[in-house]
Amino acid sequence: MDEVTTTAPAKAILFGEHAVNRGQAAIAASVGLRMRCTVRRGGYLYHLQTAGHARTFTRDEVIGLGEQVDGWRAAAHYEAIRELAAHDYFAPAKYIIAHALRSIPALEDGLDIAFESAIPKSGGLGSGGAANAALALALAAFAPDFDATDPAQRRTIGEWAYAGDVIAHGGIASALDTQTSLLGGVVRYTREAWGERISVAPGLQLVIGDTGVRAQTSEVNARVRAWLAADATRMRYFEMIGALSDMAQGGLEIGDWRLLGRLMNMNQLALEKIGVSCPELERLIDAAIGAGALGAKLSGSGGGGIMIALVTDETREAVAVALRNAGAHAVYAPEVAVPGAQVEGRG
Repeated sequence: MDEVTTTAPAKAILFGEHAVNRGQAAIAASVGLRMRCTVRRGGYLYHLQTAGHARTFTRDEVIGLGEQVDGWRAAAHYEAIRELAAHDYFAPAKYIIAHALRSIPALEDGLDIAFESAIPKSGGLGSGGAANAALALALAAFAPDFDATDPAQRRTIGEWAYAGDVIAHGGIASALDTQTSLLGGVVRYTREAWGERISVAPGLQLVIGDTGVRAQTSEVNARVRAWLAADATRMRYFEMIGALSDMAQGGLEIGDWRLLGRLMNMNQLALEKIGVSCPELERLIDAAIGAGALGAKLSGSGGGGIMIALVTDETREAVAVALRNAGAHAVYAPEVAVPGAQVEGRG
């Protein structure tokens, strides 16, 4: 086999931003915007390309980066990982390839890797996590015993994808983004359970507003770490978010959308206290609630990016119009809980 094409969906975090990095539960849903990754085998170099970026590098460079990042992670040297992410656009992908090279000899020959995305970059919809999930699945498909349904292999793919997010998020990351892209549907994530799909009643609908403001996840995460380190009692806000995630699971299962909306509003207040909201997000959130949304909050690391609004059939269009009128850079109303990462073609 010489070529594999995979796709993986975007994600929207419903509950648990930042708290998930501190041992709390989080819940996210896959949404119907997808990343495509095509990997072709051959040659002696590794070539990566996506819109606006291209880079060629050697096997030794990939292996060296992998060993270096492994050392930084063991020493909790997060500043070095942040610097790498800031200066090497393809560092997450290279780290994933380094992991795959350790177990799939067929990848030694070099690869041509191309990404195509319908997911806004750095906007909170998990474009990086989707790219990492699609790449990890594509690389795994070159293994002679590849079986996407095998739990052990799915775990390995998840660990490779997560390795990419570790770099992109500055050393502190959960596997929530990548697991949601891999599994699809609605996923509850904890460090212990890794990620598991949960049942959701029919009718979960979101309208997503993009502020157009971009903030690097690694930088926002660093600010949150410093904020918590300054006063350990602030951990109570993360614990509260974890409790909201636990309550939300019951609401999702029975379709109690009014309860879910109230919990989303409470999650937003906690995130404002932590300091990851911004005026642009809050303007869109207020507009959505004013137009009839049952609840609204930022989604993702914050500092900008997207907000999500929980809507019904009756309020969906009104909320979308209100977000546009409030200055949203873009508005999306995608299908929610779509299938996860898939192999689309092999040849």
